[in-house]
Amino acid sequence: MANERKSLFHFGYRRSPDQDAGKPPSHTVIIVGAGPVGLSLAIDLAQRGVPSVLLDDADRIGEGSRGLCYSKRTLEILDRLGVGEKLVQMGVTWKLGRVYLGDRSVYSFDLLPEDGHKMPAFINLQQFYLEKALVDRVQELPQIDLRWRNRVTGIEKRNDGVTVTIETPDGPYRLEAAWVIAADGARSTMRDLMGLEFKGHTFEEKFLIADLRMPADDIPTERRFWFDPPFHSGQSALMHRQPDESWRVDLQLGPDADIEHELKPENYTPRIRKMLGDRDFHVDWVSIYRFNCRRIDRFVHGRVVFVGDAAHQVSPFGARGANSGVEDAENLAWKLVAVLRGDAGDALIESYELERMQAADENIGHSTRSTDFIAPRSPAERTLRNAVLSLAPHAD
Repeated sequence: MANERKSLFHFGYRRSPDQDAGKPPSHTVIIVGAGPVGLSLAIDLAQRGVPSVLLDDADRIGEGSRGLCYSKRTLEILDRLGVGEKLVQMGVTWKLGRVYLGDRSVYSFDLLPEDGHKMPAFINLQQFYLEKALVDRVQELPQIDLRWRNRVTGIEKRNDGVTVTIETPDGPYRLEAAWVIAADGARSTMRDLMGLEFKGHTFEEKFLIADLRMPADDIPTERRFWFDPPFHSGQSALMHRQPDESWRVDLQLGPDADIEHELKPENYTPRIRKMLGDRDFHVDWVSIYRFNCRRIDRFVHGRVVFVGDAAHQVSPFGARGANSGVEDAENLAWKLVAVLRGDAGDALIESYELERMQAADENIGHSTRSTDFIAPRSPAERTLRNAVLSLAPHAD
């Protein structure tokens, strides 16, 4: 399966005619970063008649499930972009969640108790499948020029546009654009080139994340979260079903965990086996992560606009990362089209900043509180957390 995915999700570099132009060619919109956010934005613009050049420094879709949970609102946006129903068919639909203290269920929730909705509350789908579906959709739209292995190395801002310098296997070239959208993720090169600083909090807590393949039809399709489970005493654990008889597990390791040590199969395999018992499983992908709750001061810098993880980061608890990034793209797309058509002035783009900064702050606040609850930083916080969990079964 891994080799099949590699061939399906690997893309070759091609030389663009722009690289042979005598002076920097001019484009309407350049989008930097072909992840879910950049791809969604390019599709949205194309469906509204606005062309774009989409640049990505890689030539493949990333490995591992990474982003996993996609919300009803995100699916509604993606449906408008032409891929929603396909993703629902591919993904694992769920709406029920259960929280355990030890081995006892203390709380459960239903995210969509009523019927009649086109899109489910959530689907679980490995991010590489989402990105492949979006790339396939991009290839149906001639307004989008997707260029792999095109890495932005320089940027010059003007009042009426932006010039970017791009490095390729054939050497550098330059492009001009009326607008440049930075969608190049948490390690954004665009953010670095513009000297912008993330501000917020970096959590020291470390988590092991793994994709497993195993048949487990007896396990319900629901989100399961454990505090202090018997198989991982004193820590927390999370489990989600994925397509392809695949499962996603997260195991809290604590702030002092040695990453190099924990990534050795002889160390992480016993942890996972203790969680799963006698089940046979195969580890497809494993990583250790820490997370951040932070953002840049402003999302709009003249004709350069930041979206998704390039602008803000949250912890993975609550599925607020990729979902909020796709919502950024939707908020920006129609406003950018209105400005380009002359139906509004540049000030409309400022409303993108106001609205999506507020959304980012709300997500960061909720995400920070969730993380503090999962990983208390003092005995008093842990006592409060445990008291809340003990009272949860008695809540209406």
